Amino acid sequence: MAGLETDTILKERLSRKKGLHCLTQEETDHIKKIVLETTLDVVEICEQMQIPYMLGGGSALGAVRHQGFIPWDDDIDLNIPRKYIAPLLDEIERRYPDKYYVEAPLRTPGYLSSFVQIHRKGTVFQEYQIQKKENCGIKIDIFVIENTYDNAIRRKWHGICVQGGLFFLSCYRMFAWRKEFKELADGDGKASRIMLIKRCIGAMFAIAPQFLYRRVQKSMMRCKEENSKYITIPSGRRHFFGEMYERKPFMEVQKMVFEGHSLCVTKDYDAYLSRLYGDYMSIPPEEKREHHVIYDLKFPGEYHAPRLLSKKEVQQMLTGILDAFVAYCKKHELRYYLVGGTLLGAVRHQGFIPWDDDIDVGMPRKDYERFLQLVKKEPVADNLVAISGEEGTLSNPYCELIHIGTHLERNSSQYIREKCQVLHLFLDIFPQDGWPEDDREAQRLAKDMKKKRYMIQNARAKIGKGTSFLRILAKTPAVLWMRIIGYQRVIDKMNRIAKRYDYDTSKYVGAITYGIYGPGERCLHDEVVQFTEVTFEGKKYMAPGCYDKYLQQIFGDYMTLPPEEKRVDHKMKVWAEFDA
Repeated sequence: MAGLETDTILKERLSRKKGLHCLTQEETDHIKKIVLETTLDVVEICEQMQIPYMLGGGSALGAVRHQGFIPWDDDIDLNIPRKYIAPLLDEIERRYPDKYYVEAPLRTPGYLSSFVQIHRKGTVFQEYQIQKKENCGIKIDIFVIENTYDNAIRRKWHGICVQGGLFFLSCYRMFAWRKEFKELADGDGKASRIMLIKRCIGAMFAIAPQFLYRRVQKSMMRCKEENSKYITIPSGRRHFFGEMYERKPFMEVQKMVFEGHSLCVTKDYDAYLSRLYGDYMSIPPEEKREHHVIYDLKFPGEYHAPRLLSKKEVQQMLTGILDAFVAYCKKHELRYYLVGGTLLGAVRHQGFIPWDDDIDVGMPRKDYERFLQLVKKEPVADNLVAISGEEGTLSNPYCELIHIGTHLERNSSQYIREKCQVLHLFLDIFPQDGWPEDDREAQRLAKDMKKKRYMIQNARAKIGKGTSFLRILAKTPAVLWMRIIGYQRVIDKMNRIAKRYDYDTSKYVGAITYGIYGPGERCLHDEVVQFTEVTFEGKKYMAPGCYDKYLQQIFGDYMTLPPEEKRVDHKMKVWAEFDA
């Protein structure tokens, strides 16, 4: 019941959260048409394949009380027995490859819900911040009818295992998306307390969430007795025990009118609806009617799913981000210059290193900090957002200018961010600070920063992941410790140390906080600030005056191409929205 209570609180909070869109009646009616069309397509397949189905939950209530949708509702639920789910979904995908896509337990990678969703392609119905547009289309839900045991003890144990698993799974989701849920609960003491408890429990399952999910699903389908006296809908409104019914009366159906169509409802609908809603024929008061509030909504023809970009297209988009950034710097008289592999590409290739797919720029610390303040009031562009370690929006001690019309595939592990749940194409902006003149002091500083960067990696690391068992064993205490400390403290410490050495008055300058080449980043200030122009992808950009010496220190014989095995390709997959 704790999970159900949390769901209720979340819906209440969402309904009051500013910045969300409350559906208009016109939009609701349009959604209903799409949902009904989807349902009729699925029902047609069910009837042709002799798959038993029935309207469930609010859809069954709508059929009985309104002969269609509940006036303020906009979705349809179906109940279908477990053994028919796989053949039904196979047929949907075979028959409607361009119209629908399916998300289902143990079928869809990364999917953590316990019911099936049939989405209309080319639509968006984004209910939560954590959703990506391409997997949250206008949909219907299919709830799985599971067998359960005739024996009372086995039936009780079956239910405890399933409900316990579902509770732990909801706790993990609360932990995985803790930032979003924390924002949602802000100002609600009861919601905050419940979510905190669930986040703490969920953290225990962060090691292997998919293992937990598979165990829950296997528990649901454990009973194979197709003629058992009882069935249950564990993912339904009232969960395992609250939705346990005698098979024979429940599975007998009758046709009822729903929006002018004849659809199946359990003959025992009175007992079914009474259990779910109590006095189901009475209209609830206005404040208890569930209304959808959403982040985004697009109907067929309004949305085109993101397209996978080629490396050349990625490079072109990155160049566009760089151009926008440079124009912004010129407007506000901010210093910048190309660094790292981008500078190498400009000098050796007059553009991107052929196998590269990112852009790095440096900014003197004062300019960098001024840039972070300016973009709060005046963004670089409508589709470009600055996130940074200083602002607590990036788990690294620098800034990224991200393109929100793009996203990176999540399995690109090197780009996983703690607080940036949706990964976007980005331009890296590294603060440049002074360096100590003493070589030994510079070496100590570089080692200290390397240690702290490793600590940040541990703060983001997944427990139980590693190249060997011994490495996992050795690494786990450090990861747990950093989970307690948090990477933000480390980033703040790194910045405090770096700012001891003023860029404009130091003899040597370069990247410190993220200077992965150590003292190789260090160049004479007077030589750096003799800025010059280099050609990159057909355009001129600023470079440090001592770029030759800088590149030699970092890359050695930088004009010689490295062997094939040493060419670093991030292998990231970038998707862009249609209008990106």
